[in-house]
Amino acid sequence: MKVLTFRCELPNGIHARPASAIEQKTACFQSDILLFNKSKQRQANAKSVLALVGADVTVGDECYFTISGNDENLAYEKLKIFIEQEFIHCDGLMPKKDKPEQGMIPIYLSRTLSQIIQGDGVSKGIAKGRSIYMESFDLQKISLSEPSSSQSEQCEILKLALQRARQQFSLDIQQADKAAVDILEAQSQLLDDEDIEACLLEPREARNAIAALSMAIEELSLPFRSSSNEYLRQRELDIKDLGLRIARHLGIQSKIQLPKLTEDSIIICQGLLTPSELLALRGEYLQGIVMATGAEISHTVILAQSFSLPLICLSSSMIESIQSAHVLLVDTQYDLLIIEPDVYADNWFKLEKYKLSHLAISTNKPKINYSVLDPSLIFLDEKMESKEEVIKRLTDNLEINHRADSGAQVEQAIWQREEIFSTALGFSIAIPHCKSPFVKHSSISVLRLPNELAWGDNVDVKLVIMLTINDSDENQHMRIFSVLARKLMHESFRNEILNAKKSKYIVDLLKLELGM
Repeated sequence: MKVLTFRCELPNGIHARPASAIEQKTACFQSDILLFNKSKQRQANAKSVLALVGADVTVGDECYFTISGNDENLAYEKLKIFIEQEFIHCDGLMPKKDKPEQGMIPIYLSRTLSQIIQGDGVSKGIAKGRSIYMESFDLQKISLSEPSSSQSEQCEILKLALQRARQQFSLDIQQADKAAVDILEAQSQLLDDEDIEACLLEPREARNAIAALSMAIEELSLPFRSSSNEYLRQRELDIKDLGLRIARHLGIQSKIQLPKLTEDSIIICQGLLTPSELLALRGEYLQGIVMATGAEISHTVILAQSFSLPLICLSSSMIESIQSAHVLLVDTQYDLLIIEPDVYADNWFKLEKYKLSHLAISTNKPKINYSVLDPSLIFLDEKMESKEEVIKRLTDNLEINHRADSGAQVEQAIWQREEIFSTALGFSIAIPHCKSPFVKHSSISVLRLPNELAWGDNVDVKLVIMLTINDSDENQHMRIFSVLARKLMHESFRNEILNAKKSKYIVDLLKLELGM
């Protein structure tokens, strides 16, 4: 007998995908190969995906394989190479949420009367659409309305359904894009597992094949549900997904049918959306997903992230409270769900979409040098509806041009100043300003309005000059502000800005007058 020791370095432990990789490496050998988890005193057949998952191997666990049989030497060498060179690449860390805006209610939305709910945005994006409420499918409940059958009939029915589900998996994998292939292949390996097949076909005291399937899925879910690892616990959804895949070949297709989307839609799930359901719903009309908490690191979420499909998780009680909503707006950057968005929420959605579309374009085009003044920071005669829109437009533009890590955080800092005192300085001019660690490159932004706009305190403005200064440029902040305020006292200087035809002229003028 050969023994191969190792320490699990996988961030998420041995779940379906790593287990599938081990099963594929060991299945070709005649030797008996067992995995022992020394840390948790569990063992598993290394040729069974389900058994491997049941060993509850998490990061840092000390483990070893025992290999016994005629080809144990060859199996040992192959498995040793796999553990040393390939195993660590079987899985990776879940994408981390890097959201300085998390938990914020954007200032712009202070004007909306729409209900705003905060949840956990686990897949980044923003979307608006008609809400489609989708109930979870209960196979046990469905079985009660179907004819009864004998155990032998149930076994034959399930055998055929299992065979057809495997065939469908093969077709799905062939047609899937790269983002879905890894997950589908891991699920397919589960369906091919001998232990899983034995459990599915085990004779049971059940009303019919549907009830027997429901009981088997519940039994198969237990090793995942009882795991000490949250990541492994959420793989239970994959087992339920397999159950639904098999159920679709049991003559109950009409009872587990997914909604047909005919317009931009946000799906509200009563429970948890499975990976195959997401793949089936995916298309031009699926804009976003709202589902219950408990699957934040599931394969459903991984798929949503790979498709750039916004997904937000809410408590079950929250989901019940919104099931009758007609239109939803979801923005996972801020962990927000807006119910029946009004004109203010709708306009904010348009501004956010504009920012995100321009961020996508500018991501690969960062500048090397960042002058405080630049034509990209100048906007001439742009129509704005409110002070909130002006500030959002200018701070979003900083993020688009890689001058701020978070336009929303800079916007927040600007408003903190505005709450202390209005930055309208007379002559129809406002100079909103802030110093913030979220400002990467100190900047002067200019927005000239076609018509005067209310700025508060019964003051209207036509010209907005915004100063956003990095924390390290404190002295520059005060110097620019004081020099600019003095220059704006002169009508000739104001008129040059108000009458300028091109952005570059304003940049050159300010550089000259501010001594930059």
